[in-house]
This record gives sequence, C-alpha cells and structure tokens, in this order.
Amino acid sequence: MTETTRAGVSETQPAAPSTANPGITVVARAATNLSWRHRLTSSLALPVVSVLVLIVVLGSIKNPLFYSPDTWSNILRASSFIIIVACFEALVMISGGIDLSVGASFLAGAMAAAYMVDSTGSIALAFAGALLVGLTIGLLNGFLASWLMISPIIATLGTLFGVGAIIITLSGGLTIGPLPDNFSQIGNISIGPIPGVFVYAIIIAAGVHVVLEYTDWGTRIRAIGGNREAAIKVGINARRTAITVYAMTGMFSALAGLFQAASLGAGSPSFGTGMELKVIAAVIIGGVSIYGAIGTIPGVVAGSILLSLITVGLVLLQISGSMQNFFIGLVLIVAVIIDRFRKERMFKASVDKVKTT
Repeated sequence: MTETTRAGVSETQPAAPSTANPGITVVARAATNLSWRHRLTSSLALPVVSVLVLIVVLGSIKNPLFYSPDTWSNILRASSFIIIVACFEALVMISGGIDLSVGASFLAGAMAAAYMVDSTGSIALAFAGALLVGLTIGLLNGFLASWLMISPIIATLGTLFGVGAIIITLSGGLTIGPLPDNFSQIGNISIGPIPGVFVYAIIIAAGVHVVLEYTDWGTRIRAIGGNREAAIKVGINARRTAITVYAMTGMFSALAGLFQAASLGAGSPSFGTGMELKVIAAVIIGGVSIYGAIGTIPGVVAGSILLSLITVGLVLLQISGSMQNFFIGLVLIVAVIIDRFRKERMFKASVDKVKTT
C-alpha cells in the first residue's frame, strides 16, 4: 500500500512497483532477521573497539597522563552528551532519514532549562521546558520530512538555522547563569571516577538498545529504513513511525543539552555548535549504515567514545587541533568505505541463503 503524499496518493491504494535498490532491500531484510549479536559482529563496533584499545596503548606509552583518572573522567564526560544524541540520531538513520538539527535541539534544551531554573528555581520546570522544546522541534522535523515529504537534509538543515537564530534573538546572545547549585549537581555528581552524566548516557543507550532490538517499534524502524514501500504494504505506518523517531530525537537531544547546562552551571548560546557533525560521525563510525536499516547501539556508544578519545588523546600527544579534525575525518571516510563493502557482503550472503532455501 502506498502512503499519502503531497500529491494526494492514498495510503490505501496499491503501491507502484518499488524503485528502491534491490540490494539495499535484501540487506535490510537480512539485517532485520539477524539477532543483535550477529549484527554487532558484522558492524563496525569490533573494529572501533580495536582502534580504541590501540589509541589507549599508544597514548599510554607516549604520555603517562593517559593513566590519570582525571583524563578518563574528562573523556567519559565529553562522550556522554554525544552518546545520548547519537543513539537517537542512529534511530533516524536506521529508519532511512537524517537529522542535522540535533545541535539546535541541544542548544534549545540547554537554554530553556537554564532560563526556567534561573527564573523559577524549579528543577522540574527546567526538565519540562527542555523536553517540551525538544519535542516540538522533533515533531516539526517529522512533519516536514515525513508528512510533507521534504528531503530530511533540507528540512532539518532549515530547522538547524531557524532554531539557532530564534535562540540567539531571544537570549540576546547572552549566557544564562550562574545556575543554582542544586541544578548544577545533576551534571556534576560522580560515582567514584565515573561522571554521573556518563551513567545517564549509558542508561539511555541501554534503553534505546532494548527498544531497537526487542520491540515491534524497533522492527518497524528497520523495516522503513530498508524499504519504505514494502513496509507500508505489510501494514506498517511508515509516516507515524518516522515522525515518532524524529520527535524522540529532538526531545533527547534537548535533554542532553540540559545535562550540559547543569554540568557547566550555565546556558550558553554557543552550546551545540558543530554537534550535528560529531554526532553523525559517531553514528557512522559506530557502524550505522548510511543506506538505512543496519546499525547497533553498542557500536554507536563505541564510536562516540572513540571521537572523544581521539580529541583528548591527540591533545595529550601534542598534536595540533587541525590535525585532530583530520584524523576524525580519516576515520569517518574509512568507516563509510567499510560500510559499502559490508553492504555488498551482506547482500551476497542473503542471496546465497535464498538460493539454498
């Protein structure tokens, strides 16, 4: 069945023959049928973990500060915000879309929370304000990309610039703070050497993993990412699924912004700058396919930590900031190349399986 579009095609009418790449379709079907353990071993998670170990070993040899608890605390803290946002960006990309506005949602959540707690002193209102703003941005993205069928790149890029401009205008470009100590404690508590925000991030990532791998909603996300028309034919409401994914991404990106505001004790208009690029890099490095349907949350977590480790590690190795971006870009390109070969390998494996049945 086809889904309603701006052209007025009814969701109850027979669909035209799919023009989707059959290789991507078969790969998506194979990925959906495999257990998460098989998807993990066929993803980039294991290579990423190997690179993590290599960087740690080399860094420890070159600079003893790699052994410092403070160094690892900073690495985990820096990766926490990326992990939260990247987990939901992964859902968007697995569903066949992309969200370039996560940096704006992050900023909006931070500034909304900072404003609410600064003006009312209520932590509950700070959470409510941040989540509501993020949810609104996510619903707008979903409406534009899935209901009006605007290219997700164009729709979310417009949201990125639009929301950023609104925040700068309303705040006058000024930082909100210092924020109350009881709010700041949310972002600065720790469990031994492990930052509390990293614990929050892992709990959220674990929840997203369970949803993606063990619920019908997770199966629908993979299905529409593999072949939207085929998913609609079997009764999946692709539009509603996609809008929900964008809404959740906006809301949890804003929550990550709240944690950053709490961690630094202030809300700044500079928050979230360039975050969309780091998040997408972490997602792709973590093994989420740019073709949709394929990816695991453990891989995304590993990719997020790798980005932070590269940044901190290269600083300790006294490598210039410009070269840090070079190494991140290099790792990203290699990840995309591996993803291409992985798709072809999974396609061949799925074809072989069909021939033997």
